[in-house]
Formats: sequence, C-alpha cells, structure tokens
Amino acid sequence: QPVWPSLEPFSYPVFPLVMARSQLLSAVGVACCLLWAPAFVSPRLAATSRTVRTPMRADASGLTPGGPLVVYTDALIEAAAKKAESVPVTKDVMKIKAAFGDEDFLEQLTFVQNDLGTTEVAKAAGMIKLLQPLASTVVPKFITFLAKKKRLLALKPISEEYVATLYQTQSIAPVKVRSASRMTEAQIDTIKEKMKAKTGASDIKLVTEVDAGLLGGFVVEWGFTDPENLDTPTEGVDLTLKSFLEKAALNQGVVTTL
Repeated sequence: QPVWPSLEPFSYPVFPLVMARSQLLSAVGVACCLLWAPAFVSPRLAATSRTVRTPMRADASGLTPGGPLVVYTDALIEAAAKKAESVPVTKDVMKIKAAFGDEDFLEQLTFVQNDLGTTEVAKAAGMIKLLQPLASTVVPKFITFLAKKKRLLALKPISEEYVATLYQTQSIAPVKVRSASRMTEAQIDTIKEKMKAKTGASDIKLVTEVDAGLLGGFVVEWGFTDPENLDTPTEGVDLTLKSFLEKAALNQGVVTTL
C-alpha cells in the first residue's frame, strides 16, 4: 500500500460543509506547496543504473528481483541493439506482457505447458506459435534460449522488467490523477510540469480518472511497480474533500466513511 504523505501538523474541527470547502482550499494550497517543492534529483534516474529498477516479483520464474532477472533482461536489450531490432523487440515484448494478462492466451498456454513428455524447447516453440505474429527475429530466439536454460516461466517477469527499464532509460514517469471532476488541459499541463520537478523525469505519462465520490480535489499517485498497467503506486498524496472531511471527523473522535 502507498504511504501517503502526512498533512500534519494541520488539524481541523468539524465545520459545516460550506466552511469545510473553504478550509479545504487553504489546506490543499499548503499541501500543494509541499508536494511540488523542488526535490533533490538523485542519480537513480540515470539510464546506466541497474540498482534503481523497481523490483519485480519473481512469481514462479525461479528468478529473484534485481539478480538474474535483470541479467536476462539486459541480455535481451543488448541482443536487440546488436541486431538493430530495438523497436520491433520492444513491440514484441509489450505484446508478450499484454498476452500474459489475457485469459484466452493463458488458457491455450496451459495446454502447451502441461503437455506431458514435451521438452522445454518444444514448449517454447508452442509458446512462440501462440504469440505470432512477432515483429522481430530476436524474441523467438530469446524464448528458445530461456527454455534451454529451464527459465521459460521467467518470460513474464522479464517482459515486465523490460518495460520498466524502458521507462527508466527514457526518463518517463507514469503518474495517475483521480479527480472529482474532469480536469482542464491547463490543469493537466500544470501537474505534468510539477511532477517533472518532483520526480526528476524528463517526461510524464499522465493518466486521469474522474471519481465523483471524491467530492472535490484530487489524488496523485506515482512510483508504480508496473508502469504500463499502473499497478501498486509507491508514492502519492490525497488532496480530496472526502479525505479532508474524514480526517476532520476523526479529529473529533468520529469514525466515518463518506
């Protein structure tokens, strides 16, 4: 779960809704100053750094985050560059990543992987067939290579690590904003610029969602373990009217959910 930045030492009594909205604007203004304050940009965003990659779960791959997983991912990246197929390989990897989230593909893959007496290389061939058409020559060979190393199950986390590395080397930070009403283009541009300063990224991939249940204000989330699906944010801030009212009630000893 994300660890939300605290708005303490601010605390507010319970006011009528109109007064609460007025107080919220002041609180949001102060919190925004804290959120958008220039931060030290460490070398962690440098493309050459391997230690900063957001750890991926090993799942059933037999690989641990940050170890062999990174080595195999780098091997794929280097092979793509050597064959001048970086673009088609990236296209194939994104296709693979999406396929592992598709129920129909997983159902067909189950039959391939559970076929008794089938070698790992034969399973790889079956998987490649299911993934066709592929744009590169590198990816099919890489899948076969994993099978020979008995690491075929590592393909899913490797595809996730590859995409995460792609975002980091290109210095793109995915950010999700949930707001009570649709944001204007000017507001979106402002948030992008503020988040560039906050994260140190050169570009922001901003995804917006409207949630009327927030009553007012917005929630900003970033630092996702999956930059494509925007799963599991590691950082965020809640500047919504709903959150403010719940905290105000809690300060008065009242537990409520709006």
